[in-house]
Amino acid sequence: MIATTAPWLVLYTVLGYLIGYGVVTTIMDKSFNRGYWMGRAHGWQSHRRLSDIKVKSDEVFDYDKH
Repeated sequence: MIATTAPWLVLYTVLGYLIGYGVVTTIMDKSFNRGYWMGRAHGWQSHRRLSDIKVKSDEVFDYDKH
């Protein structure tokens, strides 16, 4: 009985490791991409805020207009 179940045990063990590895790497890739794109979005929001502040500041302190 052991001689016939040992190859199946090895097969299922290797298959389990491969599926586990695939799941873990997929989760890692998705979390990395999520963090990457959230960082990009934060950078653009910061750029937009700073640009708006500069435009408003230039409007307030533009003495040539007044």
